[in-house]
Amino acid sequence: MKTYHYLLFDLDDTLFDFQLAEKEALTRIMRELAPEDNQQQLIQTYRKINQRLWAQYERGEISKNTIIHTRFALTFKEFGKEIDGERAAKHYQQYLGEGTQLLDGALETLKLCKSLGYRMYALTNGLEKTQNSRLDGSGIRSYFDAIYISEQTGSQKPQTAFFDYVFAHSTEIIPTEALMIGDSLSSDIQGAQNIGIDSCWYNGANKETAHQATYVVHNQKELHQLLAQVPVK
Repeated sequence: MKTYHYLLFDLDDTLFDFQLAEKEALTRIMRELAPEDNQQQLIQTYRKINQRLWAQYERGEISKNTIIHTRFALTFKEFGKEIDGERAAKHYQQYLGEGTQLLDGALETLKLCKSLGYRMYALTNGLEKTQNSRLDGSGIRSYFDAIYISEQTGSQKPQTAFFDYVFAHSTEIIPTEALMIGDSLSSDIQGAQNIGIDSCWYNGANKETAHQATYVVHNQKELHQLLAQVPVK
């Protein structure tokens, strides 16, 4: 098996339990904005709109600010209501930043990788303030040699500019010895493919679909097994 020395970790739904954090934050903000309305229907509509906007963002069609400042307003527009989208976004990001839950076994993954001698880096498309709050609150910041957040880098996965920024600022990384680990085929795996490095798809949702990942794991235990058998320089 190929030798790796550098692990490039996505955060949300790879290490952080983003689904749980998002659910709790959305429940809080929707109760604030529309306590009398159907909360589940509002959340489902929000998620569809949010997913569509992030796909546009990854394709470079819209800015991150467009997502953040319009997704709640667009959600309520579907129900014939007007709200202050920027104010809602501010409260939501605060709540999301408090969502420090890790996936079961994620902390053990980081501890294992540290003990095996890997150098680890966090690469995320999340917002800088939110992700930093979660990294501090969860206690995992110290495991990473460096942390790269799209808002800071000026570009996002899967754009090659994002990875160019990472390699320019962490010059010790040898791309042929780096492994990108993430749950998103469109940003993590595609990004790795775009720059010609190996990847591990964290398929926690057990999706059945074509992919270009070098490896596939479905949970932290499988990730442990994979990384434990990969030689480290």
